[in-house]
Amino acid sequence: MRGNPPTIAAPPRRTKMRRRSGTGLHAARLAALGLVVVTGCAPLAILTRPEGDGGWSAPERGARLAELAGRAGVDLEPATAQPGGVDLDPATSQHAPDDAPSAATPGTELVLSLSEALARAAGGNRHLAEARAQLVIAREHVFEERGRLFPSTRGSGRYTWNDTAQMNAIQIPGAPVQSITIRDRNLGTISGTVALPLDLSGEIIEALVAAQAGYRGEAARLWATTLDQDLVVIDAYYTLLAALRLRDVTLQTLALHRQQLGFANDRFQSGRLTKNEVLVVQVAVRNSEQELRRRALAIDEARFALNQAVGLPIDAPTEVVDVRERPQLPREAEALRVAYRENPVLLALLEEQQRLDATATSLARARLPRFSGGGSVEDSNSKILEPTLVGGAFVGFEWDLGTDTRREAQIAEARTAADANRIRSERQLREIEQAVRSTSRAAEERLAAFDTSMTAVEQSEENLRIRQQQFDVGRATSDDVLDAQALLSVERASLATALYQAQTRHAELQRLMGRRFDAPAAGAADSAVVAHPPAMVKRTAPERAAAAGATNAKGR
Repeated sequence: MRGNPPTIAAPPRRTKMRRRSGTGLHAARLAALGLVVVTGCAPLAILTRPEGDGGWSAPERGARLAELAGRAGVDLEPATAQPGGVDLDPATSQHAPDDAPSAATPGTELVLSLSEALARAAGGNRHLAEARAQLVIAREHVFEERGRLFPSTRGSGRYTWNDTAQMNAIQIPGAPVQSITIRDRNLGTISGTVALPLDLSGEIIEALVAAQAGYRGEAARLWATTLDQDLVVIDAYYTLLAALRLRDVTLQTLALHRQQLGFANDRFQSGRLTKNEVLVVQVAVRNSEQELRRRALAIDEARFALNQAVGLPIDAPTEVVDVRERPQLPREAEALRVAYRENPVLLALLEEQQRLDATATSLARARLPRFSGGGSVEDSNSKILEPTLVGGAFVGFEWDLGTDTRREAQIAEARTAADANRIRSERQLREIEQAVRSTSRAAEERLAAFDTSMTAVEQSEENLRIRQQQFDVGRATSDDVLDAQALLSVERASLATALYQAQTRHAELQRLMGRRFDAPAAGAADSAVVAHPPAMVKRTAPERAAAAGATNAKGR
């Protein structure tokens, strides 16, 4: 036996191992090929560039921008506009307020009353659209938290193709070895689970309360945004009216300066006036012409602001209806009482306080176990075990002990945020009181200024008439006449703007009180005022006497 050593055959499993190794290599090649295919189908910029390109080409980005511009009412390719000028010809400059140059074609103007402007802003203002979207988001967040109380249903399925079935051998004494299949070659399973949270700790309820408080707070912020944008519209509306009236004043002043220049030239030709006095008048004329250009720019800026607020194209030739009605101001104490109860910013802070407190409570109750119960069902195509369809019910719990300390940090953060919101609410209360008191008294001051200016305009006109007569007989200089004209211009400007400023302050007071501004009705009286400068509005004898008394009381 030493001369004939036994032949040792290779283990039969070697071949199977090589085959399995080849199978694994084949699978790896297939995986690599699949990766190459996926890489070839995906945009290369996503894989090769840190910034990527989002999958949009330059033309597609341009198309998206054009779509946004169309919805925004913006022309991406505006026509070359002719530079606007101001007609300084004395034959055409003394007209109604609407004679200033406009970029619009005649006949295309849109005339808006204040109520119409506010109605347009309700549908076209982008700030309001954003606030409405935020309210929708808050509503869906409430539904999300509410859904945590409902049963959750999950289903899963899987079908597996194996290269062979798995077998197991059982040795029974006195019997041949039995092979039993323990896993089928092709196996499909499907299962479903329904789980109902059992909110014994109240964690989910508190989270739902927090979400509902957040929704109410978002609704209050939407109302605050509505009032803010109403004020923006009102401010732009009255600013445009004031700019138009100030242009009228400038036109009147320019006409007076040109008239005075004609007188000065005649006096200079006859040797009754020096060259210096003529130059002074010429400078005044040029300054008035430049002031008229500045007024035209102010009109354009006010019109742009109004169009932006109401959602019209920015360069739309919008015209506005004049408002000459005096605002009815509430008493300061009543305004404060209403503001404390109805100011939307303060109401939003109160709802935010409840949201933060409920959030902190929900996080604290998350320290307790979370219980749930439900049922499950599972089915398969396997014939190994019977029955293949199995159902069951369960009750269980999950308990996060918080050893990672993240929950405690979240609780501390929520409680600190609640304390910060209390301080913010205190600050808001003080700011509301300051704003109501200041705005109320500012509105009263503007109304008093309007009454005073009505008498002051008449007195300034009389003063100018006297100075011109004195100039005619040589008892006054050009400087005296120009001073009288400047005084009249100041009083006319104050008269032209004081009432509009009082209306704006009234709107600010209404916003602080949490109420919408009641736009004055535009009637026939308003149309009549549009056709006449405010300085030329006639008053009754009692009105003149009352205004004169106010003037004397102020020492004017």
